[in-house]
Amino acid sequence: MNYSICLLILLVTFSACQQQKRNTAQEERSTKSEQISVNLRKHVRINNENMAWESREFQESWDPSKTAFIITDMWDEHWCESATRRVGELAPRMNETVHAAREMGLTIIHAPSGTMDFYAEWPQRKAAKSVPYHAAPEAFPINDWCYLDPEQEAALPIDDSDGGCDQPCSGGEPCEEREAWSRQTPEIDIAATDFISDQGQEIFNIIQSRNIENIVVMGVHLNMCVLGRPFAIRQMANLDKNVVLMRDMTDTMYNPEMLPYVDHFTGTDLVVAHVEKYWAPSMLSTDFTGKPAFRFASRNVAE
Repeated sequence: MNYSICLLILLVTFSACQQQKRNTAQEERSTKSEQISVNLRKHVRINNENMAWESREFQESWDPSKTAFIITDMWDEHWCESATRRVGELAPRMNETVHAAREMGLTIIHAPSGTMDFYAEWPQRKAAKSVPYHAAPEAFPINDWCYLDPEQEAALPIDDSDGGCDQPCSGGEPCEEREAWSRQTPEIDIAATDFISDQGQEIFNIIQSRNIENIVVMGVHLNMCVLGRPFAIRQMANLDKNVVLMRDMTDTMYNPEMLPYVDHFTGTDLVVAHVEKYWAPSMLSTDFTGKPAFRFASRNVAE
């Protein structure tokens, strides 16, 4: 065979091999880029005798198509005026985080409890109701509130028995508990592809129908609804889902005049640690937005 022809064949073969390698590398990068790398934090018990705990950080890689956000009770108004103000401050940053997650392909579930009448004709509400039924484990209380479980967790580290409002309302009088909310705050966009529900069964249907494995819960209030709702942290943990708290996208109902007599935000940190010990790891919105974690302005001033 002519030397030139042999050389040409070798060059063509080499070029084809190199192109195949580039294609393979590109496919691997594409696959990796479709995954979400998240940084998680968990408290681990290191000594059963003195109940010592250690905070540990680790990473996971998630498939966005198998990941969901559940936005809990980010209402337009709360009976506690200071809680309403903090929701108003938090909502724009939460909206940025939700938008980024939606662009990545996550499922977004808006769960403003007690306001489904407002959304009755919204297509996102109808979509949630139309998802095929998926049976929960036998005898599982899928629609029930999940109260503190003494077999699973210690008592909450804050006393919220007074309702948790940390400041008086207008005129200096104590705020009166009432159902002040009518919808989710309009500061958080509801896209055409999102769902709206406050029902444990409906949200379970969505999760199961989409093969959701990772569930990020955010919203308010951590010591109450974010832990206890039938679609929130305790419930998802009891269903053996990979549930995670987004700790900079939450708040608590805690009055510093109650035990343990710390400032409001320290009280929230204590409840975050409680969740990390007994129920779920936590993360920051940074993994979705690329921005520093959200902090309330009044916390920055106090510190």
